[in-house]
Amino acid sequence: MRVIFGINELEASGLSDVITTLGSFDGVHAGHKRIISTTLEYGRDKGLAPVLLTFHPHPQIVLGRRGPTELLTTLEEKLQLFEKIGVENVVILDFNRQLASYPPENFVRDVLIGKMGMKALVIGYDHAFGKDRSGNKELLERMSKSEGFDFLVVPEFKINNQTVKSTIIRELLKAGEFDLARRALGYNYFMTGKVIKGHGVGKALGFPTINLAIPSGKLLPKEGVYSALTSFDGIQYAGMAYIGARLTFGDTSISVEVNLFDFDGKAGSDHAALELTDYVRPPEKFKTPGELAQQMKIDEIEIRKKFSNKEAVS
Repeated sequence: MRVIFGINELEASGLSDVITTLGSFDGVHAGHKRIISTTLEYGRDKGLAPVLLTFHPHPQIVLGRRGPTELLTTLEEKLQLFEKIGVENVVILDFNRQLASYPPENFVRDVLIGKMGMKALVIGYDHAFGKDRSGNKELLERMSKSEGFDFLVVPEFKINNQTVKSTIIRELLKAGEFDLARRALGYNYFMTGKVIKGHGVGKALGFPTINLAIPSGKLLPKEGVYSALTSFDGIQYAGMAYIGARLTFGDTSISVEVNLFDFDGKAGSDHAALELTDYVRPPEKFKTPGELAQQMKIDEIEIRKKFSNKEAVS
């Protein structure tokens, strides 16, 4: 997958006869995938080069419309998901207030047509961009006729009569509704973080853990115990994860820890990817570390059973 950063690289890219779609694509969820697949398929049919244009940082962070935004995907995770679904070209534009105030008509003419050679544009049903978000489907429909490019609008995508949106998925994850979140995303919610040294508490309890430092701004879901799949050094391990404060030990800082089943070594990689498969229980403060260890044994039995049942079904 080719990744192009900024207007200058875009000008030098040699792209022409392009079909593009644009947006933040936080989470690259099932609704986004419909837009992207429409772009890829239409491009193949018409002989156009598919290009996905996205922005970094997320517009909500720059504009501060809704306060601090916890993202479903970091830029690196987003690119990983794009490549997985077959995106060939990605353009990343630096999102700032100057770009936010750019009139959408000028953006279409100067950037999409002028710099990229756009011949077709695909958007979601509610997409809007540019100054005052005035670059909506009505304006783009008019411009497609005046500027001579094909224009496609992908209808909304629903699960259980609920429109799939990044904002809704964030709420589901914060509520621990992982089955619905997984269906809306199309994959297990995951976090990629740096492996860091912990306090050795899990090891002392008989449940050694690896600790992850999750990038700032990445959404942490509902605190508690999870069944999880952790990948590093090219291998995936089943296990149980804990997100939250170490209540039993009076530590209020939030940590992300994973106990890997059937693993007695040390992570050779300095980064690991953590997939959360099911929410098991909320955090609990125990009277003694021994009581916590007993509960962790119960958690392990339950989580191992969950993984056994999934293997049996598959």
